[in-house]
Amino acid sequence: MAEFSFINGTFVKASASFTPSAASYTAGNIIDTAKEFVFADRLGRLVPPGSLIRMLSSIVKIDASAVISGEGAYTAHTYSVTPPSARANNTAWARASGDLSAYRGSLALGAPVAAGGTCYVKTQFTDSQDFELSGSSLFVELVNAGTFTAAAVARQIWLYGFIV
Repeated sequence: MAEFSFINGTFVKASASFTPSAASYTAGNIIDTAKEFVFADRLGRLVPPGSLIRMLSSIVKIDASAVISGEGAYTAHTYSVTPPSARANNTAWARASGDLSAYRGSLALGAPVAAGGTCYVKTQFTDSQDFELSGSSLFVELVNAGTFTAAAVARQIWLYGFIV
């Protein structure tokens, strides 16, 4: 039996959760620590190393009945490996020179809104958001846009795209 080959246009997705401390976060701070997003097709097969993924959309879900005052939008800063600078939870995000070779770009994830007992936002990306994977995954640091006092509730993130 022939081995399965991924072809251009194969749909892929990945997800991870970021849980802040129950603490005050300043705008531009990292939520939790870097997380790995492992991309797979609809049958659960991992994408081959070196794949080029075009991101189509993202979803952010928070199991809370209302957005916390000041919470605002989120940005996902992506890397090919765990960010070498290994920044801690609730520290200011800055692209360190030692991270530059691993940095792949950012995705504006939008601002969640209350929606039927949870907070939710789906963002469609309008320009080409292409990311080359060195393995089957991207590593993400989640950064908040607003200053707020967080509850220790996960921010669940899904990324959807296809192989280019």
